[in-house]
Amino acid sequence: MTHIVVCDDVEGAFRNSGELPRLQAAGNVTVYGAAPPTRQALVERLRPAKVILTMRGRTVFDRETLANLPELHLIASSGPHRIDVKAATGSGIVVATTAGTSTESVADHVLALMLALARGVVPADQALRQCRWDPVTGVELAGKTLGILGLGRIGRAVARRAVGFGLHVIAWGPTLTPERAAASAVEMVGEEELFRRADVVSVHLLYSELSRDFVNAKRLALMKPTALLVDISRTGIVNRQQLAEALHSGRIAGAATDLCDPCPVDMNDPILGAPRTVLTPHMGWQTRESHQRAARDSVDIVLSYLEGRPSNVVNADALKSPRQAASVQ
Repeated sequence: MTHIVVCDDVEGAFRNSGELPRLQAAGNVTVYGAAPPTRQALVERLRPAKVILTMRGRTVFDRETLANLPELHLIASSGPHRIDVKAATGSGIVVATTAGTSTESVADHVLALMLALARGVVPADQALRQCRWDPVTGVELAGKTLGILGLGRIGRAVARRAVGFGLHVIAWGPTLTPERAAASAVEMVGEEELFRRADVVSVHLLYSELSRDFVNAKRLALMKPTALLVDISRTGIVNRQQLAEALHSGRIAGAATDLCDPCPVDMNDPILGAPRTVLTPHMGWQTRESHQRAARDSVDIVLSYLEGRPSNVVNADALKSPRQAASVQ
């Protein structure tokens, strides 16, 4: 019988999803919560698995860990950012993901961060808790311009919500076309124009060598001093040291970010001491609905794979490997 391991089931999201019986019908399932403290303990936990389902993306599957899992055929993940996909491909391990299951949750979170910044919710809350009556004068979103960097699934979902708040939406992305912008009722602009015009910049670029440190001191200097930055992108796209400096100097009015990588974040991260910020611990995607969709789609991926119909695969070359030629059963 296929040995299946479920990782990262923090708070019992997978156990409570109702999907466990479907998975148990396909094999011998072991469910774990928090990741173990050492690589050795992790490898011992995962070594028997032919299929791994990782729900919350907290377990790191780097080259060394993957090299010590000779039985592993498939990793079904809610996101591959902690998986060395190149190493997995070289070892003949298929990686498949549940794309799009958190889009609506993340888009909601972007608007929550935007509103919290615009209305000074965090400092007002903190003042009341310290028994101080200190109302904060905020700004309205209606009539302002939202600049979206990267009009992918999440960027489009944010644009739909923004219109309801009366925001005018402009967008730029390295692959954005006028047709895609028009389909989302968004004005396509140049990169510099977006930073100069936007009252709120929301970052939704995919991480790559081209996007690394994309939001840096040079681009922050283009922004209005009254502008806000919202960042729910992967760590490395926004230079947080330079963002913190821009906040300390008053170059921009505020920033909100959903911190991730490393998880938990380094407690010496400069953004933690920056003024006029709203910070959350990589929770933009974490809703009951998102977890439910991820659990359902992950189990669908596993069952399809075991039936010889791999789906949602991000490294198709792995399917051609000698490891995959052997039966997963």
